[in-house]
Amino acid sequence: MYGLVTIIVGALVAVQSRINGQLATTVHNGIAGALLSNLAGWVFLWALVFGLRAERLALKKVISAWKNKKIKWWEFTGGLGGGFFLSMQSINVPQIGVAIFTIATIGGQTVTSLIVDKIGISPSGKKHITIPRVVGAVTTLVAVTIAVKPELTGTTFKLVPIVLTVLVGAVVAFQQAINGRLNVVTGRPLATSWINFSIGSMVLTTALVINLLNGGHISKLPSNPWLYLGGPLGLFYIAISAYVVKHMGVLNFILFSVTGQLIGALLLDWLVPATKNPVSGYLIFGTLMTLASIAASQLFENKVTNRQR
Repeated sequence: MYGLVTIIVGALVAVQSRINGQLATTVHNGIAGALLSNLAGWVFLWALVFGLRAERLALKKVISAWKNKKIKWWEFTGGLGGGFFLSMQSINVPQIGVAIFTIATIGGQTVTSLIVDKIGISPSGKKHITIPRVVGAVTTLVAVTIAVKPELTGTTFKLVPIVLTVLVGAVVAFQQAINGRLNVVTGRPLATSWINFSIGSMVLTTALVINLLNGGHISKLPSNPWLYLGGPLGLFYIAISAYVVKHMGVLNFILFSVTGQLIGALLLDWLVPATKNPVSGYLIFGTLMTLASIAASQLFENKVTNRQR
């Protein structure tokens, strides 16, 4: 159940990436595109959160928990991860390409998620680093590498951007755990998302100001309303991840989410191709390999868990 929902929301991330990429291209500024997308989702959240009594009560619950010191300051920092990811994406992708950025990000996520689960930062509690979990993480990374292999041609290997991208992936893994903890307090994924988007908007605004002061510019904003849907789609990802991480753990969430992203990318290339090139066989194989690796790792992990009981 939770795995299927995560795969679906992962597929939405692929759609969001396509939309945000087009928005950034249209305004000729990646950070501005990311901020516009984030603000669109934030405005949507304002209407939902402050229009629904249950969501308003959830925010009051967070304020009360903060005053009574039942929630720590760092449990509000999940939005920093989203803002950092979008900022680094706009800066590093032009330098190292989408393929390497994807591989490095997922590498950082999968390795760090093992550590995050081991420490027990997420509300799902501590999870041992078992062989099936390690194999699942490594196999997924290999599958993603195979899926984006055609895009590796002509890419540039630059150490600093790649290291920063791996760090971005690590931050995202912590973001999932922190959002899950915050959602335990709010009890409402939309309220959790509002806090996330609020902090993310501040990070992106700061990044855009720095960008503009260093010579960046923004072209005329597009009139096509579809280009502003990336933020609302991101809302679904944040809200659902904050809820299901408690039940799945960070590593499993990331593995299923990555699978959804590959499936979403495959469907987009098939139904709404961005180029005239046919659907890549590497993408098909990588997607199938990811599905198989997750199924196998879940099966073996369940067996190990049952034996320990």
